[in-house]
Amino acid sequence: MRTIWREVAAFGIVGALAFVVETTSFNLLAFGPPGEGPLHAVPVSASAVATLLAMLVSWFGNRHWTYRDRKGPINPREVAWFVGVNLVGLVITAAPVYVSHELFGLSSPLSDNVARLIGWAAATVVRFTVYRGRVFTSHREDSSDVPALMRRRTGAWRKGRLWPGFLALMAAVCGYLVSTVFHPGFLTADSVEQLLQAEGTRPVTDWHPPVMALLWRVLIHTTDALSTMAALQTALLWGTLWVLAVALWKRTGSRPLSLLMFGFGLAPHIANFTGVVWKDVHMAYALLAVCAIALFARELPTGHDRARWALLALALLFMAYAILVRKNAFPAVLPLLPMLVFALWPAPGRRRWLIAVGSLLAFTAVASVVVSSATRPIAVRQYAQIPLDDVTHVLTPQEVRSAAEQAGATPSFRNDLVETAQNCQRKKILWDAYFTCYPHHPGYKDAIGPHFTADESDVLVKMWVQQMPHQASGYVKYRTRTFARLLFEGNLRYAGGTFNGTPKNVHVDPNLDAMMKSYVTGFAHDVPWLFQAWFWLAVALVLTLRRRWPGPWSRELRLLGLSSVLYIACYLPTAPQANYRYVYWPALAGTLALILIAAGAVTRRRALGAGEQVPDRAAAGEPPTPSDSSRTSLASTSPAGPVQRDTTTGTPEESHPAARLRRGDAAAR
Repeated sequence: MRTIWREVAAFGIVGALAFVVETTSFNLLAFGPPGEGPLHAVPVSASAVATLLAMLVSWFGNRHWTYRDRKGPINPREVAWFVGVNLVGLVITAAPVYVSHELFGLSSPLSDNVARLIGWAAATVVRFTVYRGRVFTSHREDSSDVPALMRRRTGAWRKGRLWPGFLALMAAVCGYLVSTVFHPGFLTADSVEQLLQAEGTRPVTDWHPPVMALLWRVLIHTTDALSTMAALQTALLWGTLWVLAVALWKRTGSRPLSLLMFGFGLAPHIANFTGVVWKDVHMAYALLAVCAIALFARELPTGHDRARWALLALALLFMAYAILVRKNAFPAVLPLLPMLVFALWPAPGRRRWLIAVGSLLAFTAVASVVVSSATRPIAVRQYAQIPLDDVTHVLTPQEVRSAAEQAGATPSFRNDLVETAQNCQRKKILWDAYFTCYPHHPGYKDAIGPHFTADESDVLVKMWVQQMPHQASGYVKYRTRTFARLLFEGNLRYAGGTFNGTPKNVHVDPNLDAMMKSYVTGFAHDVPWLFQAWFWLAVALVLTLRRRWPGPWSRELRLLGLSSVLYIACYLPTAPQANYRYVYWPALAGTLALILIAAGAVTRRRALGAGEQVPDRAAAGEPPTPSDSSRTSLASTSPAGPVQRDTTTGTPEESHPAARLRRGDAAAR
């Protein structure tokens, strides 16, 4: 039975890889990146071709790994059995697709993939039975080295050498499925503006980050597909989650806890924006990648100086990108920099601090110059929206007219400002006056998009400087209202795949869009606090203000909380709307922190339980039981091997995560 289950595990991994190959090739052949693949009209043929490709993967994987102890010269009888059972599997896999199309009239990507999943599961059972009994049977009875080979194979699995690869496979599958749901990327009005700039239809402006327009332009020219931007950000998220899962496993030794990290990416308040091309999403994933690098760097053994400097450079590049994408990412980066430096070097010293801070400033400055030189963005003075909101909501229309005259506004601009204040007052609109109350002239954004002239922005800044100090109470009252609305009345929990301005070459699958919308909005109805800024601000404050957290990530938890607090605080004087996307980074940081807290609590309880039971039995004069011995051995062994010795003192060094956890708690105390 032990041999069977070991074979099942290896067969399952090979089968999962074959499944990824089969599913990917089927979707490329049937639906393709543009929306229609070469075999779109014949999905049964696409399923058959995909199964043939998966057969090759299955043959090499099972022959050279799952049943390598039985491997001998290629036998024509075994090849015949293999081809025969896979042809049967082809029919079994394709049959549900045929039934789905011909009997039920279903032809969406979702229905086709569900039908193939049912057929694939049934075919897998048939394949395993025949593989074991008829195909890979060479040297089965007379092979004397089977036990040694099995021990080596299962030993590698038990010691964890194969676990990071399995986590990578899981991350790839999850990332592919999420990318399929959002293909070719959900676009909003901001996304479309960026796309037009990337395609060269409109000139690049600083209304939206030029670095995103440049990156999208490069991807489009390289792949000739606009969907690569959404695929890239999905790959970044799931690649980051894989790094976090590996770091969590290395620290705790718990495989279930490492798998919990993938639930992070599938959570409704995280997955809702995974495929939406937004600067908020890019910034959040870049900062999450910095956290992943920091947690992974903590698990590096002593030495590896080159690897540490390489990780520092990579993390600083992500930080610089986040700052270029959103200017208010800078305060969120400030706590993450010490998290990174302390993870790389527990005692960094002044020189390393100077190098880290200087490199971040240099990377940001150089990248900004390079992007500006490549795109030459037109200044549209987006910052003028903030004083426009303040002066038109704090002052009365008569006061606006007087303030505009005092600031030197032209008669036409002065009349526009007065009309803006009147419109917002009449419609009871709280903010975003430029788009909701300002009297735009026809064609105002045909050339370069929404913009302020240099004179208009100067007038608004002068009005703010001249009037707000004298209207301090009104200003504080207004900004308190907008911030409270952001905290307690957040909206836009889900951004659909289509709207009136969606380009004609963007085709989102309506069934997948409806499925994701139902998933997200259902949770938003049942647990609305997951999508509210007040909840994530409360989580961030608790993380920041608590003196010490149990487990090995006490410093990281406090710095994550501080990053979220600073980021949300930036919206106190600037909030233009109550969109959930403005707190997307605090939601990611808070969710990661909650997972780390849960992992720390579980491993700490497990370590304390293992440490208390054995001494109690010995104090009572009872001999230790085998289970006690096994628990005791956990303190001196790790998933990667036995006890190591400190290279400087020669004393045993505990390497199991539970022992490291107890040692970290003692040091913190």
